[in-house]
Amino acid sequence: MRHNKSVMRSFMMVTQLGISVMVPVFVCLLAGYYIDRYAGTKLILLFMFLGFLAGGLNAYKLAKATLAMNEREERAEDQKERIERQEEARTKVHKPKQKSRVRGHDDEKLL
Repeated sequence: MRHNKSVMRSFMMVTQLGISVMVPVFVCLLAGYYIDRYAGTKLILLFMFLGFLAGGLNAYKLAKATLAMNEREERAEDQKERIERQEEARTKVHKPKQKSRVRGHDDEKLL
């Protein structure tokens, strides 16, 4: 079960990383293009560089948060498994059933 979870989580992380890197780059390129077009400057390269920096920062934060979450969940699962193994390992003491100490009239007639 752990393997299926990690594969799906990795797939989601790669998708999320791609989106979180591409969006700032395209937004900054678009902003730089319109500023260049209307103001007549050459700032598109500066905005592209800022977009790459913002995308890299987003990717770093997302990867760091995802890895920390994976480690916490794995520690919790390991601790749960360890507790289950400890409970299974405890030897259960079974006492044999004792004879009843209460004697009724029917028991006395049989003796």
